[in-house]
Amino acid sequence: MIMVPAVVRYIDPLFDFSFKKLFGSKENKAFLISFLNELFEDRKDITDIVYGKNDHPGDIREERGAIFDVLCTNEKGEKFLIEVQRGRQENFGKRLLYYASRQISSQAEKGMIREDWEYEFTKIYVIAILGDFTVTDDNSCVKRISLCDEHTGEIFSDDFGFIFVIT
Repeated sequence: MIMVPAVVRYIDPLFDFSFKKLFGSKENKAFLISFLNELFEDRKDITDIVYGKNDHPGDIREERGAIFDVLCTNEKGEKFLIEVQRGRQENFGKRLLYYASRQISSQAEKGMIREDWEYEFTKIYVIAILGDFTVTDDNSCVKRISLCDEHTGEIFSDDFGFIFVIT
């Protein structure tokens, strides 16, 4: 007797293909806007997004590039880099820092001297949707990380931040 697998009626959004189909397509951008607004809990009112390219090769052949799951920009120019990860991965946090730093450094115009740029860049938010592993010991579903003073807790910069969504 041959066993035929049951028809699956739902897709698992924690796989890259599924996530990109659900949230990374122009046809479904209302889903992503709604999701982002929920994550930021009324601190932002995102009304529109434009999808950016996902593949960012290195500047030279020997330099490592980056491939994002979803990259989008809202109407204020803020960038949202979204990564889906199922299961613990070695150096995942470092990879997120690398991806974010590429987005920041790419905003400096080529040939511009440091004094002219003044390190003005649009806000970057990295959102990691994680399955089957934890980031914190407090079992919270959403963890927000900003650049802040470790003693006072005062925010150093709100131009950059991480949100971890643990499923």
